[in-house]
Amino acid sequence: PVVAEPVAAAAAAAEPAAALGDNETPKVSNFKARDRSKWANAGYSKHAGSAESEVYHLLLNSPLVEEGKVSTSALLPLVEMTRERPAMLDGTHAGDIGFDPMGYASTDELLYFYLESEVKHGRLAMLGALGWIGAELANPGMRAPNVLNGHIFEPINFLGTLALFGAWSYLEHQVYPAQYIEHTPNNGKHNYLHYMDGPYVAGNYEFDPLNLYSALGDDAAGRRAMRELEVQHGRYAMLGLTSWVLAEQLTGAPVADLFAVFFKPFWRWGLPVVGENAVLGTLEFGALVAAGLTRAHMAENE
Repeated sequence: PVVAEPVAAAAAAAEPAAALGDNETPKVSNFKARDRSKWANAGYSKHAGSAESEVYHLLLNSPLVEEGKVSTSALLPLVEMTRERPAMLDGTHAGDIGFDPMGYASTDELLYFYLESEVKHGRLAMLGALGWIGAELANPGMRAPNVLNGHIFEPINFLGTLALFGAWSYLEHQVYPAQYIEHTPNNGKHNYLHYMDGPYVAGNYEFDPLNLYSALGDDAAGRRAMRELEVQHGRYAMLGLTSWVLAEQLTGAPVADLFAVFFKPFWRWGLPVVGENAVLGTLEFGALVAAGLTRAHMAENE
């Protein structure tokens, strides 16, 4: 059912903007959240009273900057840049660990823009990771096309890449003017739910045929938890793709072979000494043993 409050909010959002002055920045979103007192109880603003960011404590307690390490003097100034939690990042949005040392998200408009950008790139990276491994498993010994190995510029791959990004750009052009620039509670089921929940939500295409969005609970907390999972997996995928490009460039071997333990049956993992990938398996096993011994030594000295 459509209630009076969202209708009024939608009407207010549709009002034409006043003329801009010479030094004013145009708005990129008409979204206006409800008063925070009406937001659902889903852990929003959980870091509002914290002066230090979560990422600062994660970095400070990491092995790289522990006292006595050679790298401490070089890394601490960089870690200190993340100490202060930006005012815009109070834990309301999915994936917020207070990391914005350059102060990019200085307004609501910019924050919404970066939220949309991260979700979009994360989704592309997750699809890319799946396609990358699928291509290498379907073509044993071949490396997936990427910028560094040059295969992406081969005619078929290049045309396919253009078609994919062209289709994505068209979809974005068709959907985002309605979803982002006119992000109103009456524009779709999920926009309405997000409006009632409270904060702005990025990446809503009104697409959930399997109803997975409510898998962790059909309420504000469940929806926020699913958004948290998506952002985290998107970040892992973006970092993963970057590392895969570099790994294949440095080694000349497909990622599906370098990390066979994740993508192939156990007899093709590259076991130490034996098997078809014995050399690689021996090197990997040695690296794991060395890492374990190093960690055990560090624990003894703590």
